[in-house]
Amino acid sequence: MKVWLLAASVLLGMGSMSAQDPNASVNGAGYVPLISGGAGYVHNVNGGQPTLEPQINPVLLVPFGSHVLLESRTDFTGFFQRKNGSSGPFTGKVFKTVEYAQIDWLANTHVIATAGRYLLPFGLYNERLTPIWIRNLQDSPITAPIGTRTSGSGDGVMLRGAALDTPSVSILYTAYFSARSGINQLQAARAAGGDTSIYLKQARLEVGGSYQRFLQDNQINSFAAYLSWQPPRTALDLKFEYDQSHNGHGFWLESGYELTETPKIPALLKRVQLVGRVQQFTPLNGGGNGVPRVATQRMDAGLNYYIRDDLRFVSSYGRQFSSTGNANIWNVGFTYRFMFPLWPGRRQ
Repeated sequence: MKVWLLAASVLLGMGSMSAQDPNASVNGAGYVPLISGGAGYVHNVNGGQPTLEPQINPVLLVPFGSHVLLESRTDFTGFFQRKNGSSGPFTGKVFKTVEYAQIDWLANTHVIATAGRYLLPFGLYNERLTPIWIRNLQDSPITAPIGTRTSGSGDGVMLRGAALDTPSVSILYTAYFSARSGINQLQAARAAGGDTSIYLKQARLEVGGSYQRFLQDNQINSFAAYLSWQPPRTALDLKFEYDQSHNGHGFWLESGYELTETPKIPALLKRVQLVGRVQQFTPLNGGGNGVPRVATQRMDAGLNYYIRDDLRFVSSYGRQFSSTGNANIWNVGFTYRFMFPLWPGRRQ
């Protein structure tokens, strides 16, 4: 019953929360608070064990003039599985997580200062690809826990911006410090680190790296190197990341291709996106802390269909290989992206 109540809430929300009209005037918004985010439902089968995962991820944006922004995202995810593993009724609960709640001061293009709870800027995945309405494959990479302990978020301060910005290249940087916190919904580890990348605008190529020093318990260093490329005049999207820490190292490579630019196919098929991912992880010092304790490889293939720009059907199949046993992983569901102002406003 909890599953269907949450799924019904998602569907009712889709009916009541309309996306912004692309034909509306762009001059009438002003500095207006808005609710954004996404919702979805994923049916997962991992090694024959089914789970139902409805979720809603509202994002609150409250601007104070043109230089200060309050932003927050909360995740409500239901996790329901059969009582006897592969048989019996579905039981579970809904988990709530405050992913970030921060104040941003936009001094200029070179400096943006942030205070509060923020997503740890490590690698590509945690900051950029975690939302259900953005990710191409619904399962996170095996190496995602590296550099994001303990909750994927930090409580403290962060500086970021463009150290250099020209018509051909941008050099971006991020530096942060997080304090240790055990407060409910605000858990974080004591850590410090940074991220830097170079973006070549004509080639649409970004190359970067991240570093983190974990400053509590067993102090460890974590590293990431990544690449993101959207070749000009194509609908191809390539992403690669290598991660290393005290507990192991590994990589993932993901490609996505939308058929929008493919000639001589029916218009109905132009809404299809094909996705593939390969990944590998090797444990060190026994693994653990969110990563496998044995060598693991996995391959995934996905097919997503955009019913509208804000509504899509998602599906994927994966095969995982390890010494503890191989497993098939299936995902099928939908995602919905919404955005609407909290009240009418005018440009000021």
